[in-house]
Amino acid sequence: MRLLKVELRRLFSRRVVWLALVAAVLVVVAALFGVHQQAVWVKEANAQAQEMYEEALEYWEPPSQADLDACRADEAQARQQSGDARIDFGCEEMFRAPQLSDFMGQMPSMLQQYQDLLGGLVHPFLFLALAIGSTHVAAEFAHRTLGSWLTFVPRRVPVFASKVGAAAVAAVPMVTAALALILLGVPAVFRLHGMDDGLTGDGWTQVAWMAVRIVGLAMIAGALGAAAAFILRHSGAVIGLMVGYLVLAEGLLLGLLPRLTPWLLSINIDAFVRHGTEWTEWPQNCDDVTVMCREIVHQVSFTQGALVLLGVLLVVVALALVRFVRADVD
Repeated sequence: MRLLKVELRRLFSRRVVWLALVAAVLVVVAALFGVHQQAVWVKEANAQAQEMYEEALEYWEPPSQADLDACRADEAQARQQSGDARIDFGCEEMFRAPQLSDFMGQMPSMLQQYQDLLGGLVHPFLFLALAIGSTHVAAEFAHRTLGSWLTFVPRRVPVFASKVGAAAVAAVPMVTAALALILLGVPAVFRLHGMDDGLTGDGWTQVAWMAVRIVGLAMIAGALGAAAAFILRHSGAVIGLMVGYLVLAEGLLLGLLPRLTPWLLSINIDAFVRHGTEWTEWPQNCDDVTVMCREIVHQVSFTQGALVLLGVLLVVVALALVRFVRADVD
């Protein structure tokens, strides 16, 4: 514990922690500005809705009963051929008269807004936490201070644990401040535009647990960055490895082998933050657009997300510890 306190003091004396905090705040401010712009767009759309509705009603012609019957017959045939009773051609919707609500913009509920923001912003938060951890350890190798430190504390395992633990703890204030800004900023934007900013007790519970899970993930990312720096010994290499993974695995490989989707980091992070998620796959051979080409929805559970992320952390930490214990340190 004493070594951890010392490492935390050294870590918080570095500018990278405060730069990461500033970057996280800027990311949140940009996201809140996006919510503000969305609200402005909805209000402008609603202001023009009456005029667009009247224009659409003027040009609308009621369909014949024969057209409606033909649509329903095609729908029934598609259901029979595919065996999928969920197929819905929306015949009644296609043939009904325009309604004012068709032209009214709608702002997502505050709960949905929170879930979308937290689910999207978790990725830059994790990147910043990883950068804090990797920079802290890599700087020790770059400035050759780690060897001097080991002369005062000649026990490599406690030194390793204190540095990895400090990187995990250092991510907490940065992410907590960003989350607090989100939790306060979204209702402020809703209230500024006179929109419903109410949230039920169950909604607040869901948002609170999402925030807690993001803080836990940030701690994992910080520890992962520090451990990776013990292996690669350069923060640029750690960041480059992460960018390479995003390009090759999450980009190219995902396009070539979509079946690997449930094992990628991004989908498991999403499953962990949202307490379960889903991904869609399209059939390879689609002979008929209306019957065969229906997406297949797969579920990724919270448990799988937690186990995959924990497994990645344990593997990287174990490799880093072995390398640090056995390798020479200047």
